[in-house]
Amino acid sequence: MDKIKNESENSKYERVNLLYNMLKDRAYGIKELAEILSVSTKTVQRDLHEVLSKYGAVRNGRMWRIDESKIDDNLNQDERIVINILDNVSKNMGANFYQKAHVLLTKISQQLNHPILININNEKLGANDLRNFQILEDAIKEKIQIECEYNGYKFRVKPIKLALFDGFWYLLLLDSKKNDTFKKFHLKSIKEIKILDDKFEVPNTLEERIRNANSVWFNLNKPQIARLLLAPQITKYFERKPYAKQSITGKDNDGSVEIEIEYTNMMEIKPLIYYYIPFIKVLEPKELADTIRDEIKEYFGEIGE
Repeated sequence: MDKIKNESENSKYERVNLLYNMLKDRAYGIKELAEILSVSTKTVQRDLHEVLSKYGAVRNGRMWRIDESKIDDNLNQDERIVINILDNVSKNMGANFYQKAHVLLTKISQQLNHPILININNEKLGANDLRNFQILEDAIKEKIQIECEYNGYKFRVKPIKLALFDGFWYLLLLDSKKNDTFKKFHLKSIKEIKILDDKFEVPNTLEERIRNANSVWFNLNKPQIARLLLAPQITKYFERKPYAKQSITGKDNDGSVEIEIEYTNMMEIKPLIYYYIPFIKVLEPKELADTIRDEIKEYFGEIGE
C-alpha cells in the first residue's frame, strides 16, 4: 500500500474511514498503521480507542482488526430508516461525497439493505468541492471573513450559510466591499478561498429570512404575499409538504383550497405556479396574476405561429 504523505492531506474522517477499511481487510499493528498513514502512534491509538472501538475494532495481542459482530448497534427502527434515507441521498451528491458518507453511515448501521429509493437530481461534488465545503463550513461556524475568487473576480465576504436549492449548492454571503450587500455564490464556482482574521456578526433578521427561503431567487426585500387557489387535484401536495411561510386560508365544498405564500422575488413563486398550471390560479396580487397571464399568452402566441 502506498504511503500517505502527511496527515494534513487527510481530514480526521478520511483517516478514520481508511483505518476502518484497512482493518476490515486484515489485522494491523499500531506501528504499521502509523507508518502507512504518516501519523503518530498516539494518533492511531486515539482513533482506535475513541472512535473505531465502537464500530468493531478489536485487539488481539498487538494486532487490531474489525470484528463486525462487536459493533455497538443500539439503533431503533426509526433511526435505522433515517440512516437508510441519508445513505440514499448521499448517492446523489457525487462519488467523492458518497464514498465518505457511506463508510460513516455504514459504521453506524451495518444493515443498510436499501429498501428505500431516493432519486434527487443534485449536482455532483468532487474532492476539491468537498474541501472548499469544509473550509466554508468552518468559517461560517466561527463567523470569520474570507477572501475568494468568483467568476474571475476577487471578493472579501462574510459567509452566512451553505444552501442547497434545486439541486445546486450555494454560499449565501454579505459582500464586505459593497456595504454588506447580500449575494449568493454557486459553490463549485468559488476558487482560492483564504481565511482572514476578521470576525463578524449575523443579524437575526437575516437568519430568519434565509430560513424562510423557497428558492435561490429569494432576496432580503420585504416579503409580499401571493394568494393562490388550488384545484382539488393538487391540494394534497401542499398539505403534505408545505412551502416556507405557507398558510391555508380557506377550503371550498368542491375540495379546492386557498393558500397564502410569502415571496420576495417573482421568480421565487413563478416556477411553482407554472409547475401546477392549469390546477392553480393566482388570486392576488394583481401584478403577479397579470405577469403570469401575459407570459402564458406570449408563449402560446409564439408556438402558434
